Amino acid sequence: MEAAPRGVDGRGVTLALAVLSTGRQDWGILRSTCLALRDDPLFDLRLLAGGMHTAARFGRTVEAIRADGFVPAETLVWIPDDRPSTAAEQAGTAMREIGAALARQRPHALLLVGDRFETAVAALAATLAALPIAHLHGGEESEGAFDNNFRHAITKLSHLHLVSHADHRERVIAMGEDPATVHVVGAPGLDNAHRTDLPARAELEETLGLALEPPVVVVTLHPATLGGDAAREAQAVCAAMDEVEATYVITMPNTDPGHEAIREAFTAAARRPRRVAVDALGERRYWGLLRLAGAVLGNSSSALIEAPVLAVPAVNVGERERGRLRGANVIDVPSEPAAIAAGLRRALDPRFRAGLAGTTSPFGDGRAARRIRDVLASWRPPRPPVKRGVAAAAALSGAKR
Repeated sequence: MEAAPRGVDGRGVTLALAVLSTGRQDWGILRSTCLALRDDPLFDLRLLAGGMHTAARFGRTVEAIRADGFVPAETLVWIPDDRPSTAAEQAGTAMREIGAALARQRPHALLLVGDRFETAVAALAATLAALPIAHLHGGEESEGAFDNNFRHAITKLSHLHLVSHADHRERVIAMGEDPATVHVVGAPGLDNAHRTDLPARAELEETLGLALEPPVVVVTLHPATLGGDAAREAQAVCAAMDEVEATYVITMPNTDPGHEAIREAFTAAARRPRRVAVDALGERRYWGLLRLAGAVLGNSSSALIEAPVLAVPAVNVGERERGRLRGANVIDVPSEPAAIAAGLRRALDPRFRAGLAGTTSPFGDGRAARRIRDVLASWRPPRPPVKRGVAAAAALSGAKR
């Protein structure tokens, strides 16, 4: 599996780094980091694009990767377009496809982000190949979804931890990881706030086929997966939209179990005036919309992590994101139509938005990519990929003194 490192003009050793992206939910997080790695001769970036990126009903967002100037080293298919498939089937196929891609690419390490089930099987595939793993966004909590378990499992399989907040660093260390391997870099998704190519209102209106008459609300709802009723939550959100006059841009859910019920409800809801539903916005359009939005509605982590940097109010529905760090922009509501409508009215109240002036995001300053690059530049992936726990690291440190 191990490839021979290459020298680079006396600067050191090139790190052949595979980076996995499985859909719109992580490309916006990874984009700025991939740009920084691609443009630095210390790195040999090998981008693996798969899953929802390749599926038509999830927007075939691999085209967004190409539009950003990247040519994936591997394009991996594990979601069939011609029939439904379960999460278990997708996970099994993903493990086979990712494992084969890693064997072909022979990188020195694999960079993963987040908490999805296909990301967890990628971590397992890398572990079976004795390949070191660097992990972004470990140590966070989202207690209402099985993503929480996958995130922590990936942490325990990883060798370098790039976390978004000091609290998350402490949690990763409490899980037994060596403090020397845990670095606070911020949330790289916030780097998109500094993009200079975000679309203006006219371009968005043309692309969406909808006049973006204020207030604009961006809606994203995913299955909670641990106890939440996806159909009931989707119907509650739709009922609340019926009660609050606004322009609604609705994005369809990810592949988690229960997504079909949300997709069905949102497809019907989008037939009403001043609404449009899209499979995927892509990061450029999403951030362009955030700049115009009066609020975001649903249960996506982007409402808690990314919306605060633009001081956009967020109505967080239900239990999916319970436990995650929050900024002042978040209004938590139960999955009931009246409560959601009340939360949305509060979010759209100009006084609430005015109260967010001067607030900052708890997840950093939108300059994470350069910190990630710097940490990776000084990292020497362990070979073999043996991990030292807190006790072992402390004992070694004491022995050296």
